[in-house]
Amino acid sequence: MNKKVKLAIIGAGGISGAHAGGILKHQDKVECVALCDVSESNLDARSKQLGSNPARFNDWKKMLAEMGDKIDAVDICLPHHLHAQAIFDAAAAGKHILCEKPMCINLEEADRIVAAVKKAGIIYMSAHNQLFTPAVQEIKRMIDTGAIGKVRWIRSQDCFIVGEGAFSGAWRSTLKFQGGGELIDTGYHPTYRLLHLAGADIAEIRGTMGRFEQPIEGEDTASVQVRFTNGVIGEIFTSWAVNRPYGTHDLHVIGDLGEIFGTGSELYYLPRGFKTPSEKILREADTFADQMGHFADCISKGAKVPHGPEEGRDVLKVILKAAENAEGWQKTAPVSA
Repeated sequence: MNKKVKLAIIGAGGISGAHAGGILKHQDKVECVALCDVSESNLDARSKQLGSNPARFNDWKKMLAEMGDKIDAVDICLPHHLHAQAIFDAAAAGKHILCEKPMCINLEEADRIVAAVKKAGIIYMSAHNQLFTPAVQEIKRMIDTGAIGKVRWIRSQDCFIVGEGAFSGAWRSTLKFQGGGELIDTGYHPTYRLLHLAGADIAEIRGTMGRFEQPIEGEDTASVQVRFTNGVIGEIFTSWAVNRPYGTHDLHVIGDLGEIFGTGSELYYLPRGFKTPSEKILREADTFADQMGHFADCISKGAKVPHGPEEGRDVLKVILKAAENAEGWQKTAPVSA
């Protein structure tokens, strides 16, 4: 019987609630033994959710030093600009790492992370939870088995209306802490899904940004075009200011023998020459729970990491290059930061 993975959560606010929910669904595999946050209210909320009594810290360096071998791994759920240093410190302490997106906010940090993880000999898993979405997994399987032939075009999108002023005054409103705008946040999901499905190196990246509702320094809407070395044309559309365009899906893939499209647990398959797609309802999934369970399996059973630091760097490269290509877009943005 494999022993439970002893996990510490670094950053107990926001998204850590979903991660804690994943721990609760896999209590046979993983146990949260420590929490770290500068906010006592965040520590209170997460302790109450977990229903246990994890050790509490306000400084992750102190936590790593004092807990020592009582921790096997860390789950980093901090604001973006703090990710890199927490990764470096955890790796230096020999702890396995699950890190929320983005891995970091610039490519220099990304290169150092890849090197630090390799040097430490630890498991690093990018918390790309939507890789555990049933539609993503089934589309990937169908592509790999040749169901739609040679892939020509992929669209990956994640769009919703946050609400005007939702990030006003928050850390996400500034480039210094966020590392960008919507694309490096919610847009990270459709970006890693696109790279996962395309299965090739990147040849060219173009980006177009807009800001329509959010009083932030970065964009609240982004359109990105990616050309891959295998000829696949990729598109990313992501926004906090518009909902997913009517009649479309989070994913749409077209090959020379047909097309697949779907969202969440819905999937549609349209062979070339047919007018009506067949529908397949897939299992329901809690992607954060599946992600947490798989991370534990990577540590205790040697399961394969879906996306490691190299893939995290690739995603960041697309986002930063798209932003660079779109330089100057702020001149026509209707909402000023």
